[in-house]
Amino acid sequence: MRKITITEKILKRPVTVFMLSLMVVGFGLFSLTNLRVTLMPEFNIPVLAVSVNYSNVAPEDMSRLVVEPIEGAIMGVEGIDELESNVRRGGAFIILRLKPGVHIQSTEMKVREAMDRIRAQLPSEANEPVIFQFDPDSAPIVQFSVESSVLGLDDLRQLSVEFIEPRFERLPGVASAETQGGLERNFFVSLDPYALSRHRVMPSEVLSALRNNNVNQPIGNLTTDRISYSVRAEAIFKSLEEIEQTVIRQNDEGIPVRVSDVANVENTFADISSVEEVNGKNSVTVQVQKQSDANTLDVAQSAVAEMNRMASLLPSSVTMQVLSNEGDFIANSINNLAQSALIALTVVVIILLIFMGGWRIAFVVAMSIPVSLTATFAAMYFAGITLNIISITGLALAIGLLVDNSIVVTESIAYKMVQGHGRFRAALDGTNEVGGALLGSTLTTLAVFIPILGVTGVTGTVTRDLALTISIAITSSFLASIILIPVLASIVMKPGQFDNRNFMFRLIGKVEKNYGKILFWILRRKYVVMLFVVAIIFGSFYFFRTIPGEFFPESDTGEFDVRVDLPAGTQLPATAELLRGYTDELLEMPEIRTVITSIGRQRWSRQSNVGQLNVLLVDQRERSRSTDEVMEEVESRFDDPGVDLEFSIAGSGPGGMRGGRWGEGRGVQLTLYGSDMQVLRDISYRIEDRMLQEPEVMSVSNPRTRPGPEFEFHPDRERIARLDVPTSQIASAFGTQSRGSRAGYFREDGREIPIEVRNDRKTFQNRSDMFSLELLQVDDVRMPITSLGNFELTESMQRLSRRDREVVLDLNIMTRENPEAYRSVIADIISDDIVLPDGYRYDFSGRMRMQDDSAREMGIAFLFALLLTYMVMASLFENFRDPFIIMFTVPLAFFGSLVFLFMTNTALSVPAYIGIVILVGIVVNNGIVLVDFIHQKTARGLDHRGKLTDEESESGASSKAVLNADRVYLVAFLQACKRRMRPILLTAMTTIFSMIPLALEVGVGSETWSPLAKSVIGGLAFATILTLFVVPAIVIGISKNRRELFRKGLAVPMPGGRQD
Repeated sequence: MRKITITEKILKRPVTVFMLSLMVVGFGLFSLTNLRVTLMPEFNIPVLAVSVNYSNVAPEDMSRLVVEPIEGAIMGVEGIDELESNVRRGGAFIILRLKPGVHIQSTEMKVREAMDRIRAQLPSEANEPVIFQFDPDSAPIVQFSVESSVLGLDDLRQLSVEFIEPRFERLPGVASAETQGGLERNFFVSLDPYALSRHRVMPSEVLSALRNNNVNQPIGNLTTDRISYSVRAEAIFKSLEEIEQTVIRQNDEGIPVRVSDVANVENTFADISSVEEVNGKNSVTVQVQKQSDANTLDVAQSAVAEMNRMASLLPSSVTMQVLSNEGDFIANSINNLAQSALIALTVVVIILLIFMGGWRIAFVVAMSIPVSLTATFAAMYFAGITLNIISITGLALAIGLLVDNSIVVTESIAYKMVQGHGRFRAALDGTNEVGGALLGSTLTTLAVFIPILGVTGVTGTVTRDLALTISIAITSSFLASIILIPVLASIVMKPGQFDNRNFMFRLIGKVEKNYGKILFWILRRKYVVMLFVVAIIFGSFYFFRTIPGEFFPESDTGEFDVRVDLPAGTQLPATAELLRGYTDELLEMPEIRTVITSIGRQRWSRQSNVGQLNVLLVDQRERSRSTDEVMEEVESRFDDPGVDLEFSIAGSGPGGMRGGRWGEGRGVQLTLYGSDMQVLRDISYRIEDRMLQEPEVMSVSNPRTRPGPEFEFHPDRERIARLDVPTSQIASAFGTQSRGSRAGYFREDGREIPIEVRNDRKTFQNRSDMFSLELLQVDDVRMPITSLGNFELTESMQRLSRRDREVVLDLNIMTRENPEAYRSVIADIISDDIVLPDGYRYDFSGRMRMQDDSAREMGIAFLFALLLTYMVMASLFENFRDPFIIMFTVPLAFFGSLVFLFMTNTALSVPAYIGIVILVGIVVNNGIVLVDFIHQKTARGLDHRGKLTDEESESGASSKAVLNADRVYLVAFLQACKRRMRPILLTAMTTIFSMIPLALEVGVGSETWSPLAKSVIGGLAFATILTLFVVPAIVIGISKNRRELFRKGLAVPMPGGRQD
């Protein structure tokens, strides 16, 4: 293996080395203070969305008239991987997932062009489709409540919209502030059907009169000789009386018929379609969203500071408090990881002080840590990597690796000093002796991160910063070990400190001696060792199939959500009553601090039968149960028939990100595919009935399959044609009287208050009221709606979903045990008991699908890591056999990782897979150092006089003793293994102990990356011990010449009768 050739030049310029090191440290500290802090790495998710509204149109019609034409146009755009459409009454939201590497902006332009081509095919009444990029940071980062014991909900909302929102939106980095809840002012023109009939006035006439008399528009310009005047028609309503006195038309006697004659005008509140409550009380909340490129922690802190500044400016009865703050979770997670990193750093320094044999050598090794870390900060700054829980985790993991190269170099230099070399010569020869092996081990470690950087999707997005951070840190540590460490060692270290009077050196000497005896015994039974390795490989498959899997471990964020679906058609008061009962029951639990209730609103869906509970727990230190355990108790408490509940931990994605981005909800998510929703509904009912017979199944959430009641009006086309009235006019008149139509706005104190025309709610409460509506007047004959067509009572789906132009239906099966473990049972039940028609199929979706994709991609990354590692080693050794020998350490590490995960009851998740892949690069390092040194020692063997060299003097024979040539190989081989034992054990110890704080899951957010630390700890501990025995045995056993030399060496006694 090639040696490092620059060491001698470096040793002759110590001042230059120190100045460069100080410059790196200064640059790194500057970079650290300027690194942006975020929760997760910045990334641009390749997702587009199309939103389109078509007011009050049923989901089936919305799908047929709007969604299907749009899907047909979009699917022809290059670069789209998956299409998902969510259709509700009056609107649709279409998600376009793009292929990895696709340019989002150009794809967005192509989608716009495709939409323009088919715009004429869409109904003219449908709104223009809105196309935009999906922003993963669109979720609010801070949520405030606004409460008052004096002001009403209307005034409170007005205060929030007009005063609080603008102050938040002026803050740097804030994209928007949105007020939820409260009451909104509205003017209602409530039509009296009897007065309309008496005055022979139609509702459309009232609507037209109000629109025509509420005008504010420019007319043009008047230009005189010197002045140009703009002319404007100003006829907007300024009082309720002006609305009432608006003339609709004149009757037969020439008397004006005014709005007040046929309607009651009220200045009141808009109909309540959704309610926001905090701990069961009507409330107003303000949600703050940040700009995509803003620092989450800075924006959250500035928003809280602004809230405190506003306290003195608000009315004395108004109070604000923070309901949820993503900045707190970020700060706590980062502080916890930083503490773990500091603990790891302290542990590493203590290990160095104890096992390196004195403070001088420990100081030399420890100095590589600040230089390597600050160099990493500088590289992160220039590479645009933020300080987030992923990159900080990478730094915490890298701390133990930073000293590995320095330990090997320093130990080699110390050994040269023991042999009597001077400081300069010891530093030069010691570094040259191991420099080539360190270069090889560094390159192999870096090689394993190349496949990780190639992973796509969510997993690749999350692991990129981790891989880059560790790669930068390891590269920095290698440069420090061959540049700074030799110079420091030549100045600080003294030969006299490594004699036998040092307790630690005497202890290590005894360990080396016993290791040599055990190794000698094992080498005589090398084939048993090879069989043992084969058994380990087969054992790994057993544990791999036994350990359950998951996508990402759930972080204990102290927050979870409950999505509630009542039967379709349930009115808002009934929904509110149920959710308020849930809220009261939740607040009785000591772990629950706050419950934020959204009634009639669930994400982008607004329906009277849905709601959501956002449950916030007390601080983690103030409760004995985890978020998951509290949520499980809530699941067992809420069991109302006909009510579908879906639970999800807020922040169940990587590192505490909201679960909606990474697969919503818990349990087994099942998706049915087909062409007919009715058939899918029937299949889902059968699956639900069958699954509920299983004792392990708690519930089957199936809200979208439950249709709601609907009246369909079928116009009598022939009669309408004879009346020469467009069908659209009848539909419009019907809509005005039933749901209402906007007639304009009323301006008051700078505000625009809507004016709505509709039937009086007191006279529009049942079927007979609807059937008696009069829609037309022909030749003084008023025609009720029943004379123009007939009604049919049917059922209608409230929501529809489509995926890749197929109708889909989602079910969420909640199980008592691990969902992954029960998946095969569900698949068997469906295969055996549920007959699917031709063209219909099912698949597991949500987090489970993402878990499968991640496991597949990480498996591919693992294989590529093995291949790249072997290729790098083959290039360094210039042969194929030595890399093959070293690769036997990989199954040892794999087995150790799986056993440790099994013992600690840890699931195989993305972090665990990452840890296993990283292990490939770590465990081969010890093998490289060991095999390279074995080759150096055995090649050197005896000097030209057939005597032991100075380096074999500790073998027990005098350096003047002459050995039989057949014994030379065995002595050199054993001494090489013993010489490498200490640096191998020390590097493993520093890496393992530095990861223990991360593995203990202490603090907020630590659950996410604990499996990675456990994988590395278990695999490295097991592989390190066995590497010291397995690799030497394979080195002997795989070569015929080496076996022969070893056999001859055993046959010749050592001088003095020694046989160890």
